Amino acid sequence: MEELGRTFRDWVAAQKVDGCTTTVLDDDHIAIKHECMTGQVNFYCFDDMPDVVELAVTDDATGENRFFLHFELEDLERAQNLFNEMKGLLETACESNTTRVLLCCTVGMTTTMFANKMTEVTKTLSLDYTFEAKALEDAKREGGAYDAVMLAPQVGFRRREVAEALPDATVFEIPARIFARYDGAGALRMLMGVLGDESLAVSDPTDLRVMRTMHKNAELPAKTVLIISAIRRPHISSISWRLFDGYKLVASDEVHKPDIGFMDIVDIMATLRYKGVDLESLDAVGIAVPGSVDYGTVTFSGFGFADWNIEKELKDRFGVHVFVDNNANAGAVGCYVSQDTYDSVTLHTQQTGMLVGGQGTVCNGHLLRGHKGMAGELGALNWRVDVMDECYEGVEPADSSAMTVHREQQIAWSGEQMLPVLATMLQANIAIAAPDAIYINYDLVDDMNALRAELAKGMPEEFIPDLIHITDYHEKIFLGELALVLQRLTTSAK
Repeated sequence: MEELGRTFRDWVAAQKVDGCTTTVLDDDHIAIKHECMTGQVNFYCFDDMPDVVELAVTDDATGENRFFLHFELEDLERAQNLFNEMKGLLETACESNTTRVLLCCTVGMTTTMFANKMTEVTKTLSLDYTFEAKALEDAKREGGAYDAVMLAPQVGFRRREVAEALPDATVFEIPARIFARYDGAGALRMLMGVLGDESLAVSDPTDLRVMRTMHKNAELPAKTVLIISAIRRPHISSISWRLFDGYKLVASDEVHKPDIGFMDIVDIMATLRYKGVDLESLDAVGIAVPGSVDYGTVTFSGFGFADWNIEKELKDRFGVHVFVDNNANAGAVGCYVSQDTYDSVTLHTQQTGMLVGGQGTVCNGHLLRGHKGMAGELGALNWRVDVMDECYEGVEPADSSAMTVHREQQIAWSGEQMLPVLATMLQANIAIAAPDAIYINYDLVDDMNALRAELAKGMPEEFIPDLIHITDYHEKIFLGELALVLQRLTTSAK
């Protein structure tokens, strides 16, 4: 054995490995015994060649290799670092970090096969997951300690009752496109994303699951951000702002006006600067406005914001970095990051007195913006009551444009008559986006049982997602826009 080999061997023999007993078997072999694993450091000597070192850890119960590598001993520091990797494994050998996952279907047969498929994938990737399969009724009755419960598509509509029976587990449905193909790898990626597992092979910085995990753990990036939210209503609109230092709210205010537009944003920022806020020192400004947004320009139905390139205008005027989003999209992101039960959500927001609303959708962690930012802009459909007569039983037919407007107003202020209109808008969203839950911000329709019954008139009950009525739409906008801004700043930094 060369001198470097002897030096490394003596160093290894002197190392203290917590929970282990180190035994020098002979000049070429050292054993490090843990209660459930055995480590070995073996030396092989050859003429005219560097010594070769073998590091190995074996699971005593299964005989499986948990760590194995060999290398030519040419650098002492490198060899010591490699040994420390093995040492860390031995010291935590009996700590259980296993993620327990339950798969449920009607009788447990198909999920048993799917669980076997996922087990194959995790073994290939050396990931510490265990999978069980049970019939849904057995799972509810027997309970158990699980980190996640994955429901087959045929029982996905019973997610709420499973979540109540297993409150400590994250419960979600496996998409049919994954389950029907027995796509174990796709199901594993989804599972790891839902659980916020950092060992996920592909980390997409545009995935809002990253922001959701940060929000849940209060680990949002420490940035100084100004958020401005504009909401247009039939009679009185509002524009509000909040200044955040990291995740802490520093200051806020709100203005109510008959109508609002781009110059109201300019006024707010000019006033803040006058009051001593150093706008140029802000990391970014996030603005949520009505209307579709395409690269900073409000392109459709933006009312007083239409055709303004808000990002460019404010950067030129105040020297700040600006991001602009549709307010329904920001609200949907707020709904998404504030919970970890649903991986796809839609927010439908509508003001009393308006015939249509707006929708924002986050699908599998990604905000749907669409071509020119038009995703969810229901106003673009230009729905007229004369083509939706089935929704307006009891309303007098229109025979002039003035009567049509009057007829629309009758409907727009009536919760009873708006119920089927809302159901029609939501059915379209369910058919296209199929979210796990739909959040409803609409004062006229707040009975979710009645809305579910209306939806069931036009589609099977099992396809109707959870319906959640909210009254804190403005809070969801601020949270969502803050998350979108921080996401962009984080992505830019990376």
